[in-house]
Amino acid sequence: MANYNLSWMNDQARNNPAGFVEACEAHYQEQINRVAEQLAAKQAERPIALLCGPSSSGKTTTANRLHRAMGKLGIHVETISMDDYYLSRGEYEMPWDDENEVYDFESPLCMDLPLLHDHLARLVRGEEIEVPTFDFEKKKRTDEVKRLALDPGEIVVIEGIHAFNDVIMGGLEHLATGIYISVYSAVDMGGWTMTNDQLRFCRRAVRDANFRGAPVETTIQQWKSIRRGERLYIDPFRKNVTHTIDSYLPYETGIFMHILNGSLSEHEQEMRGAGLDGVLRAAGQFVQADYLPHMPESSVLHEFLG
Repeated sequence: MANYNLSWMNDQARNNPAGFVEACEAHYQEQINRVAEQLAAKQAERPIALLCGPSSSGKTTTANRLHRAMGKLGIHVETISMDDYYLSRGEYEMPWDDENEVYDFESPLCMDLPLLHDHLARLVRGEEIEVPTFDFEKKKRTDEVKRLALDPGEIVVIEGIHAFNDVIMGGLEHLATGIYISVYSAVDMGGWTMTNDQLRFCRRAVRDANFRGAPVETTIQQWKSIRRGERLYIDPFRKNVTHTIDSYLPYETGIFMHILNGSLSEHEQEMRGAGLDGVLRAAGQFVQADYLPHMPESSVLHEFLG
């Protein structure tokens, strides 16, 4: 975990935005390369890589970049997103978050974890599986499936917030490597700190607006339940972590805060109630530079910006 300094970040934004982007992206890629090398070294005994992390940690992009990094090492990787193992709405009773009085969309009960466990067990036996496809707009599985099998020398990467859950890992621990990805860093704002979960909120709010048609107030309303889900459904299984990746790119906060600045003050009371005071205080403090022309197509930020 790193503590970045707001003054230094703003200096980079004013004086060297292209170099700032390049350095941030290179650090992220270096972490991926290190994990890829370690996975490659253990491939024969551990052909399963479980990539877990909380909301807006960059799991999908990291899985794809691990795929490419391992390809350069001569190892083929198959990737499975746990999102495709959601149960169709109506096939189960939606769990309820009593603490926040909302539906618990983070619960593993929303997912067909036994099916994923069965699929992993069959993959390591050399059998072919049919990976389902989930339609998030219709909230149900489609008829489309992806046939997948592991050849000798290949690795399968499973990414999702429940990737470390014992229902998946049970009996397969000796075949799997756990990789935990999140925003580990924080920003020293000069007398107070913008925390890693507040930095993730900025990602989530922008992503929800861009890809899910959800205004910032919806993300604020859901945030306490999202954080509760992380405590209940991710933290207890972090004993299964072998490698960690910090996906924070310090230049990102200037982009996200510029997008969010206009809407935050309209929801001050709700923000404070959701533990997001630091995001409110940070409004207007980050220098906005023209980062986008320098951002690579493979950047994790495309998960949130498009």
